[in-house]
Amino acid sequence: GEPSLARREALKKHNEKAPITLQNLCPIKKYYAAADTVLGQFKHLLKEGDLDGAYIIGRRFALFSTVSLPGHDYYRSPDPDLIKLRLKNQKDAQWVTTGVERIVQVMDKQEIQKQNAELERIRKQKEEQEREKIEWEQKMKQRLTAVELSSRSDRFGVKSDGGEKNLLSKLASLNALFPKEGDEEDDEEEE
Repeated sequence: GEPSLARREALKKHNEKAPITLQNLCPIKKYYAAADTVLGQFKHLLKEGDLDGAYIIGRRFALFSTVSLPGHDYYRSPDPDLIKLRLKNQKDAQWVTTGVERIVQVMDKQEIQKQNAELERIRKQKEEQEREKIEWEQKMKQRLTAVELSSRSDRFGVKSDGGEKNLLSKLASLNALFPKEGDEEDDEEEE
């Protein structure tokens, strides 16, 4: 029962009280009747599928039947009616204890399923993050490639939109910046 231990401990912490001490002035038959009421609640919660509630009530019933009731002065009474009530309660306590053990097994399975579902959610989240990272990297590579191609195109006189620039005018402006040796003499003579 380890997978659901934390769940069960939390249920006990918030819902379980120490077994009560019964008053001998109150007839034990009333306590057996109270135990039967709690048993009915346990069965109802089981039927409804409320495992947490059934676990809490089942433990209350078991503690009441095994700790509180035996403390009453008339618990071991030779009265046949009380013997019958005691035996029924003991049988009910065994049935509830077995039920609580089965509840723990189901809780364990539920907790394992929750853990597996959480691991699967985390795995999918990581896959999604990795996919988004790869998509982002691909987009960045495409953008960088486009910028690189654009800058190459500009250097060769091609517009980034793919159209041709006036290559001759660019060459002429470059030639003007770097005149030939013979052109320098002509410039000097004109001055």
